[in-house]
Amino acid sequence: MESSAGDNDHAVTSSWRGWGQHPQKFGLEMQYPWSKHLLNGSKLIETRGYDLPSSLISTENNEVKIDILESQQGKDGVSSVPNVVYLTSQSPLKRIGWTTFVQSIRYKSREQFEADADKHLVDPSSGYGWNDNRPMYGWVVGSCGAYIVDENTKNIIAKRRMRSLFQIVTTKPVILITGASGMLGRAIYRLLCQEDSLKVIGTGYKRLKVDDYNLHQLNLLNHDATTEYLNKCQPDIIVHCAAERYPDAFQSKLDESIKLNVESTRYLAQECKRLAGENNGKLGPYLIYISTSYVFDGGIVSNELPPYKPNSKANPINNYGQSKWDGECVVREILNKSTNPGNGIIIRVPLLYGEDCNDLSESPALEMTKCFLPSNDTTSKKAIDHWALRFPTSCEDVARVLKLMIQRILDNKFPVADSSFDNTYHVASPYGTTKYELMKMQAKLLNISSSLVEERTEGNSDGPPKDSAPRPQCTQLDCSETYRALGGQIEFTTLEDGMTRALRGFPDRFVKE
Repeated sequence: MESSAGDNDHAVTSSWRGWGQHPQKFGLEMQYPWSKHLLNGSKLIETRGYDLPSSLISTENNEVKIDILESQQGKDGVSSVPNVVYLTSQSPLKRIGWTTFVQSIRYKSREQFEADADKHLVDPSSGYGWNDNRPMYGWVVGSCGAYIVDENTKNIIAKRRMRSLFQIVTTKPVILITGASGMLGRAIYRLLCQEDSLKVIGTGYKRLKVDDYNLHQLNLLNHDATTEYLNKCQPDIIVHCAAERYPDAFQSKLDESIKLNVESTRYLAQECKRLAGENNGKLGPYLIYISTSYVFDGGIVSNELPPYKPNSKANPINNYGQSKWDGECVVREILNKSTNPGNGIIIRVPLLYGEDCNDLSESPALEMTKCFLPSNDTTSKKAIDHWALRFPTSCEDVARVLKLMIQRILDNKFPVADSSFDNTYHVASPYGTTKYELMKMQAKLLNISSSLVEERTEGNSDGPPKDSAPRPQCTQLDCSETYRALGGQIEFTTLEDGMTRALRGFPDRFVKE
């Protein structure tokens, strides 16, 4: 593809009719070092084999700034730049400054052209010199300036419209959320959909409705369908919420759960890497992988005690925790090795609860209140875990943190460069409780009498629940690295406020006395 005087492979005129439309922004490809000569004031005329569209000529009442898109020096008059370029730090074009042109002169003779040699700096013997067999124009520079900061961003695209002239198009970043019908997926999907500057896409498998939003059906275990969908939507960031997240349910369907938690993650990471190599310099998608505090063992084997930092020793003691750890490992291996761009981000969370659940069974932090449903068997007391210390965290709080991370990714401020914890961050409420203590708080909020609590439940402080997947006693997460990376402390919802909102859809379902 050609870009300068001497280009004979592209028509001098263009069939594109968008030159005079407003608002529009354009860029001019210039090879190094001519781009630098123009910006430092030594090059006062830019020569081309075609006229500058009149709408790009500045007048006294209308200044038209044109971006300078610098490419590397190559063959005279020949551009090696694709017709569509994502302007990133790795792209073949760099937005290094801007210029205005106040006039376009058509040179009528060699003598006239060479008389301006001290202004256009063209070597007569080069491929840019005078040629009797082609037209020659001089675009007179009005003003110019260098960009002080890096003007390249993932969501700016340069589209070739005529020879070396590119239209500069700003696109909305595409955020893809897998598992958008789950508790956390719903929260982040709803929150991001409030941002007009983002294009948010949610996928689900069985449930395909969130409030008034329709989700796209995608089976992440179908790799061909996943590739086809990613090629179609071209995400900038993937938030991978889809998972089997119940340790006991994980045990009952082990093979299927491992495929979802590990193999779908592996494939998404591989696809992010593939997209990074195919998109004309556009960075591959960031993959935000949601993991769990259950990658830690509470110190029973590792002797590593909470609170846990991102680089603390992992030692999962149940299959669910092991699957999430394996998922972390494939993200690091595929996306965060030194030879790769480091686009894998791992977020560990503790026990979560939703503030919009319609089913108490959806959250392990709410299911204890089923003891007070009229249909509950009251012939024996329900033993509720009073041994493990949990840190129940609202999905709405996690969504707010993820939104902040996404905004900082798009501003090129996140993740921070620190190899000691390999793009791993913790997001967890500081408010600890046992399930039994939490259940008593919930009963109080629901105006359930203390006598009924005593009649139907009892705390079990002897050890982990029997007949269930093994669980550690405490896996409190240290979030200080997250606070540092995001620029300050994060406020989390108190347990009482969070439970009040989480239970507001259920007040008439329970026995009170």
